[in-house]
Amino acid sequence: KYLGLPLITSRLTKHDCAPLLARILARANSWVSRSLSYAGRLQLIRSTLASMHIYWCSTFLLPAEVINLVKWSSICLPRTEGGLGIMSLKSWNQALILKQIWNLLNDHSLWVQ
Repeated sequence: KYLGLPLITSRLTKHDCAPLLARILARANSWVSRSLSYAGRLQLIRSTLASMHIYWCSTFLLPAEVINLVKWSSICLPRTEGGLGIMSLKSWNQALILKQIWNLLNDHSLWVQ
């Protein structure tokens, strides 16, 4: 592990994502989240939990098994339509990986320098 990310040479598997899932579940099931209102839990998801998976998404292409743990079609709907207004994890993952590729191709990355 380096900076909380696994050092692997092959594709990321569901087993490799177990530390991420464990940390997210621990945070969501903590005593703090139980005492929060619906709006407070939504804010917890948007800030804390989103930052955990975005860190991993910016480095790895997450396996579909991990992404499909949540029904994104209903969660990603706007709040006025009954959803939570959260962006899809798959979309975030693709955008952040493409940003890494863009930085590599345009010499903005430390790996290139």
